Amino acid sequence: MSHRRLTKIIKSAAKPISIFIVPHNSLPSIRFNLPVALLLAFGVFWTGLTVWAGYIAGRQFDYYVTKTDNRILRAKMDYVSQQVEKGLAYLEITRKTDRQLRKMLGMNPNLIDDSSSVGGPTASDLSDFRKLLANKASEIRETSLNNSIFKMQEESRRRLASYSEVTWYIANKYNTAKATPSIWPTAGRITSYYGYRIAPLRIASEYHTGIDIANEPGTPVYATADGVVRYSGWANGYGLSMVLDHGFAYSTLYGHLSELVVKEGAQVRRGQLVGRIGSTGTSTGPHLHYEVWLDGTPKNPMPYLQRDNKNSPLADIFEGIFS
Repeated sequence: MSHRRLTKIIKSAAKPISIFIVPHNSLPSIRFNLPVALLLAFGVFWTGLTVWAGYIAGRQFDYYVTKTDNRILRAKMDYVSQQVEKGLAYLEITRKTDRQLRKMLGMNPNLIDDSSSVGGPTASDLSDFRKLLANKASEIRETSLNNSIFKMQEESRRRLASYSEVTWYIANKYNTAKATPSIWPTAGRITSYYGYRIAPLRIASEYHTGIDIANEPGTPVYATADGVVRYSGWANGYGLSMVLDHGFAYSTLYGHLSELVVKEGAQVRRGQLVGRIGSTGTSTGPHLHYEVWLDGTPKNPMPYLQRDNKNSPLADIFEGIFS
């Protein structure tokens, strides 16, 4: 731009511009003579002032929005903290209930992996968490709250695993009890006990692997535990006989029967009629030869005859659950 043109622009900016204010009443008119440069400077100033005011107003708006969001967040954190506190109380109740249930059932009061497991709130963790909840909601750190919730979740999983273990233990105890011979197989009097005796027909010492219960022919013979008929037929020495497999390594034998009521493969329940007393096979008179086997070895039946599962206070409850 040439010097002459710059000088011309400066002179033009220095020229005044007249501004008239004409009132619509009797007041006199007002006239202002202002240079063009001054008006331009005022316009720039007014524009800058407007932009600055808008920026300040925006910041104030963001501040109030953020403040409102923080209030909502604190309210949510306070609500979550209260819910976690309730969950913590329930978790402590379940832990105590679990220990009491285990003691009542004769189980280890703690989980098998309690000492070596990782996770799950300890007593100190629960105490720290209670202290955390005692603070103001604004002072609760999200990471601390998440860590406490994670530990509670782990403890909840452990309680669920414990209850599953208790359920399995009860079911196993129930099934074991159902498979254990525990009633008299028939009515009558014992004429020969378990152990060494003088064989009636050979006049020699022998080991008697069961007991003999004498009664009238046709006297009912019952299964002494739940099981499956593994053999039903004739056997040398035992005559008409039957073997029941009860599971859990238990089995029973019923010999010298006059009648077999159930067939091989049939499932029987404790107390169910399976045969009748007779004098078949090697026998000197009508009686039942009864044996109890455990892990393939004959056991003295007398202790099993003296059992009574109904003496257990939980027997009726278990019966109602599993039947």
